[in-house]
Amino acid sequence: MQKFMTETTEKKQTMLTQKQDMLEIRKFTKDSAPLIHCITNPISIHDCANIILAAGARPIMAEHPDEVEEITAEAAALMLNLGNITDARIASMQRALKAASQRNIPVLLDLVGVTCSRLRRDFARSLLSSRQISIIKGNISEILAAAELPFHGTGIDAGIQDAVSEGNEAWYCETARQLASYFQCTVMATGKQDLIANATEAFLVSNGHTALSGITGTGCMVGALTAAYLPGSRAIMQRSGSENNRNGSETTAALLGAITMGLAGERAAAVSRGPGSFQAALLDEIYCLTDEQLLSGARVRMA
Repeated sequence: MQKFMTETTEKKQTMLTQKQDMLEIRKFTKDSAPLIHCITNPISIHDCANIILAAGARPIMAEHPDEVEEITAEAAALMLNLGNITDARIASMQRALKAASQRNIPVLLDLVGVTCSRLRRDFARSLLSSRQISIIKGNISEILAAAELPFHGTGIDAGIQDAVSEGNEAWYCETARQLASYFQCTVMATGKQDLIANATEAFLVSNGHTALSGITGTGCMVGALTAAYLPGSRAIMQRSGSENNRNGSETTAALLGAITMGLAGERAAAVSRGPGSFQAALLDEIYCLTDEQLLSGARVRMA
């Protein structure tokens, strides 16, 4: 009984700290407008740029292999998105990751489509082998593929057989923690229920709306949004004065990205008539979301 009470108290304190840090990250992002370099696919590039702006950061979407190192060196965070992969983007991502690694710039890797081709899986593993990725993001099937476990994804969609449920939740949380430990990063599995984990902690976020799956690019957008919050997470790390806190602070950025996107989706669905108006409302809700709405609306628990 005493052990249970201690664990419950620790979880409550962890959640309180996470919420306080999320507010700090939001303020840092809006106050400092960090530059976020995104190498992403042309299908979602416009939406990713706009969601970064809505969060208060500044996007740059350069992808020519001969300029990405120079541009990454000036950025506060880097997002790499494997959607619609090409030879040029492969070369650009490799060079940009090298530049980010040399300057300790946080990197989010979005595993778009790794379940649909060996090319993407092999390339993703080569990037992950650098141990320089801050956040691995993907749907649950893509995360399973990154862990080299059986998966059921089709195209860029997660397989229904891979969905997180009450029955398999504990296994998924442990798998995500192990993957995060192996690659020394945060794992961010998005879906109906988002799973976010580092080597020692796992969180489940239940915010969101089915309308988010009715427009193209929302998965890429939450990756870009989370990348926009990474510089703020580094500011928290520096404030604490401990490099050991890096993964924990980056987990906070992932939580903030998932909760913000989910809440904005809920609020946008309430005022829109269809996918067109929903898309516009989604950006408005991200831009207008207050700290109070974030804290009161967040549905997150520590597993």
